[in-house]
Amino acid sequence: MNIDEVKRTIRAGNQAAEETKATLDVARAEAAAAEQLARVTIHDSQDEDAQAGLKILEGFEREVGLVVRRVDAAVEHANAYLAALG
Repeated sequence: MNIDEVKRTIRAGNQAAEETKATLDVARAEAAAAEQLARVTIHDSQDEDAQAGLKILEGFEREVGLVVRRVDAAVEHANAYLAALG
């Protein structure tokens, strides 16, 4: 593999990372809507399963945020490597 092929591969990876972030944004929005609906639906429920499900939905935003930060860091490092390659 020559330098130009390496650069193309890195750029393709960066594009895939950006597409991943776009997909995560859609999932984030859908999970937020599901969480809101769940809160309204089970607002007075003491059912353990219902409360556990709500906790999972609450944690989704945090997990997506962590993944987005990792993707951003990967792209940043890939861009630094591209710059070093010239």
